[in-house]
Amino acid sequence: MMTRARNRLLYFGAVIWLLLTVTLAVWWMVFGLLQAGQLGALSSPEGQRLERVQRMIVWEGVTFVGLLIAGGVALVISIRREQVRQHAVESFFMAFTHDLKTALASLQLQAESLSEDLPEAAANPNMARLLKDTVRLGVQLENSLYFAQPEGHLLVEPVAISTFIARTAADWPELRVRVEGDDTVLADARALESVWRNLLQNAVIHGGARTVTVRVERRGDDRATITVIDDGRGAPPRVVRTLGRPFKRPAVTSGTGVGLFVCQQLARRMNGDLRFGGSGGAGFTAVLELPVAR
Repeated sequence: MMTRARNRLLYFGAVIWLLLTVTLAVWWMVFGLLQAGQLGALSSPEGQRLERVQRMIVWEGVTFVGLLIAGGVALVISIRREQVRQHAVESFFMAFTHDLKTALASLQLQAESLSEDLPEAAANPNMARLLKDTVRLGVQLENSLYFAQPEGHLLVEPVAISTFIARTAADWPELRVRVEGDDTVLADARALESVWRNLLQNAVIHGGARTVTVRVERRGDDRATITVIDDGRGAPPRVVRTLGRPFKRPAVTSGTGVGLFVCQQLARRMNGDLRFGGSGGAGFTAVLELPVAR
């Protein structure tokens, strides 16, 4: 919605600018002709000089109006070309990311099958690292898809919170997840699972957490609060204030910030909200609010 509104605003601004400037130029030309006629009638009975002045005003006015119209048309065409180019880049990026994610999912499935069939492969640290990297890349690719398509359609339906939490437990075997309470919210199941995966990845990679506690509480009659608390290193207030801003890196070892930005955008598109908190050494906290299913 934001991108479409911005595009309409750009077109509207260009058209308003064109109409306003052309109207002012035409008014200037008419006013100049009237003033020249009045001055000529008062100062000289001969009309030759008056005709020359009027002709000069007409040609200058026509040239000025023509340049304004040409500039306005060029501006509208430039806006349109930029939007077409942006759409083409987004389409290519989405198709490329989707194909890459499909290949990555196949690689992860084969690695998991290999770990289950061969005990010596499961004990190999390289295999464990491979599985972790595939999960991490899968989350990054999912973020890229949502980031490249900010207006993508979300299917809002009743989703049990415990359902998407249980589905991702196997992706982070070193992380213990404790769930306190449950509820059914109105959300897009895929988008909600992406938010959860980003929060778990943030807890493991950037916080070094070993335990994540999820508290589900009902706030009023129409809102559910999902509080995610990990036991990691946390983040100081100055860093917390920058979370959710894309490409804002509070430290050299930090990520791009796209993941938490996508999480906040998805929460808002599902008529919810996502806030972050925490302090150094006290873990990291994320509070997700969503409407409940009636």
